Amino acid sequence: MKISEKQAAFKEVLSFLKENDHFLITTHVNADGDAYGAALAIAYYLDGLEKQYQVVLHDAHPDEKYRFLWGWDSVLGNSAAPQKPYQAAIAVDVSSRQRLGDVSALLPLREKCLKIDHHPFEDDFASVNIVDTGASSTCQLIFELLEFANVVPDEELATLLYTGLIYDNGRFSNTNTTTEDFRIARLLVSYGVQPNRVANQVFSNHNVLSINTIGYALSNLQLYLDNKVCLIYLPLEYMNAGPELDVDPLADYSIAIRGVEAGLFVREVSPDFYKVSLRSRGTVNVGRVATAFGGGGHDHAAGCRFSGQLDKHINAIVSAIDGQLSEKGRKKS
Repeated sequence: MKISEKQAAFKEVLSFLKENDHFLITTHVNADGDAYGAALAIAYYLDGLEKQYQVVLHDAHPDEKYRFLWGWDSVLGNSAAPQKPYQAAIAVDVSSRQRLGDVSALLPLREKCLKIDHHPFEDDFASVNIVDTGASSTCQLIFELLEFANVVPDEELATLLYTGLIYDNGRFSNTNTTTEDFRIARLLVSYGVQPNRVANQVFSNHNVLSINTIGYALSNLQLYLDNKVCLIYLPLEYMNAGPELDVDPLADYSIAIRGVEAGLFVREVSPDFYKVSLRSRGTVNVGRVATAFGGGGHDHAAGCRFSGQLDKHINAIVSAIDGQLSEKGRKKS
């Protein structure tokens, strides 16, 4: 996204926020660190403008991992939210209306919807958009928006933005990390962020049930294509272990083995219905793989869902990865 285009989009967004009120703020199902950081950062900014808003998620309960963030205790699950459209809506870190889950029913008319996102564009459900696939996180975009508006974050707002930043760039280890991430991180730390506190809360804050389940999954992983692809799978009986279960780290563990180029974390979320998280070290474009199976995402991290025969779909995904690896091999030769 060109600088001039981004600045024009920022002006439009700031006008939208100032001209409207009684906002719904929401994000994708299974909200993660960037989703929470972005949604609550927008809420924090609206708070300063003395606007009315409500943060509503499809998820039944806010993730305890993010309790340390400003505004966490005011987040509502969809079942607890007023079941009527809001006057205006802000959707962050989400590429399509479908990814909002049940909250999509609360959206007002398109001309009253704003989207801020860094995923490839999928759905034109909002009339005002900032979509920059070159940004490593939605929180990066919101920092730049607030910087454009001459807002200097205090420690609470800076912590919200830093949380999303390090979550989506994997603590500056993912292939999407840029010099802009380091610039922003330096400034956020100067505004009071405690990097060790945030990292410990986000990445080292699991209960015993989750650790035991992660251990089970890792002990049963499978390797394909001469150990270039790793599959980690959790059946429904383990996914139903309890509401506090947090197994998201398994997606990143799928590429933690030396020599693995791409990884799949597959979990059965309801009978014969599966959610897939894909990761890549950089050789495989897993966003392209996910798109072929009705999902989407970035080159290095993506996802999709499927129902039916587990083995059939896994073999098809592995075959798609194999196609890319073979293509890369031919180009090298």
